[in-house]
Amino acid sequence: MLWTIVGISLAAELWVRTCGDSNIPFYHLYILVEYLFLLKIFQILLTHYVKNSVWKNLNFGFIVIWIFNVLLYQGWHAYPDYIHALEAFIILVLVLTWFTKMLKEKVVKNPEKTFEFWMCSGQMLFFSGNFLLFLFSNFLLSADDPVYMAVWIIHLILNLMLYSIYTIAIIWVKRTIK
Repeated sequence: MLWTIVGISLAAELWVRTCGDSNIPFYHLYILVEYLFLLKIFQILLTHYVKNSVWKNLNFGFIVIWIFNVLLYQGWHAYPDYIHALEAFIILVLVLTWFTKMLKEKVVKNPEKTFEFWMCSGQMLFFSGNFLLFLFSNFLLSADDPVYMAVWIIHLILNLMLYSIYTIAIIWVKRTIK
């Protein structure tokens, strides 16, 4: 899945450089791949805690809404604000479900030393910080330059924090393997 995301990013960059046209359609595709990838991770983390039918409904439902959004509602060339907000909401619910499960079970003595903790913490920080940005991004696109820049600088900082936390998660995985 990560290679798919890399491929989408490279294709979007190539598209902009060769055609000079907007690469927003690639962002729609990125959101779908990101969502399916994160959903698979949470399915593994919450295997015995959430029923299989819920995972199938989350997969199928999001894909149907994504297709509706792309083909009938917003279109390929509109910023995918509503579908991204939906993704953020679903991921936040799954993160909260994982934290609830972890706190109820009390099996992990030091959760801060696990990949799952860091991955969920990064998702919580990123998606909770960006949920309103995703939901109201069309309004922000028409905002004054200082407001517009401030909002996207906050988004940039949250993105950097997310990938820094992912790095910590990967470091913990390497430590637990040894």
